[in-house]
Amino acid sequence: MCVVCGGAPGVGPRLPTGAASRRCIRCGLVWWDWPEFEPAALYDRDYFQSTQHAKGYDDYAALEPGVRRTARLRLGRLERCVRLGSESGAGDKRRLFEIGCGTGVFLDEARAAGWEVCGAEVSAYGAAQAAQRGLRVERAAIEELRPTSEKFDCVAMWDVIEHLRDPDGAIAFAASILRPGGWMALSTGDVDSLAARVSGSRWHLYNLPEHLFFFTVRSLRALLARHGFETKLVVREWQWVPASYLVERLSKTLLRRQTRPGAGPRWLLPATLFDIVGLYGQLREAGAAREPGR
Repeated sequence: MCVVCGGAPGVGPRLPTGAASRRCIRCGLVWWDWPEFEPAALYDRDYFQSTQHAKGYDDYAALEPGVRRTARLRLGRLERCVRLGSESGAGDKRRLFEIGCGTGVFLDEARAAGWEVCGAEVSAYGAAQAAQRGLRVERAAIEELRPTSEKFDCVAMWDVIEHLRDPDGAIAFAASILRPGGWMALSTGDVDSLAARVSGSRWHLYNLPEHLFFFTVRSLRALLARHGFETKLVVREWQWVPASYLVERLSKTLLRRQTRPGAGPRWLLPATLFDIVGLYGQLREAGAAREPGR
């Protein structure tokens, strides 16, 4: 049964490892029977900083100029949605929580823009890097987080929901810590996109075992609605990346081989295949979870 809408599973797309997948016949969500693994162990230091690691990044720190520029782009869009001090009840000090904050770059940019920020990150390496920036970040998986009396104006979750074993629980948690009228912002791959359909099993976001679910815009809207969010904005995301990173991704995801450290030029490029979607939703009611399909 689909975890989003309760729809019946049909046959899903072919995945690169040959693993079978299922696709909800109602909302289009795709999932597969992933093996048990420990996320904290997978997202270790080598995931962020190793040319020998089969997954992850050759040098995540080298991507920071582009990551910061992308963060400012997303933050600007989020601030336009919030319309400062309107229905969210935000005062002079707006509050933001990021689920899966990585090394803390987005939080750092939000703090510089006047937000009061904190977050959670499953990777011990990522959380430690965020702490070195002076950020308040809890080292924990989303499943371990519990609602508190703190309330926020915004919860962000960038390129994270596809990694989570319980995406429904993550949105429920976000709703529980938001003020009425608060905002949820997230991004993830769109399995219905032209790039995904044309690429077939070679789609770069069929990244196993890290990615557990593959969403459609329809399934994301349904998931947010189940927890009291009204989707206000849907955009095709793009990111600023060094040209060297495009070389790295091409080698790792398509050619299945490693690259030399620092291969390729470092100048920044706006990159998109129009297959990453961003949703911005406003909380209209208490976020009590409902049974799928109800």
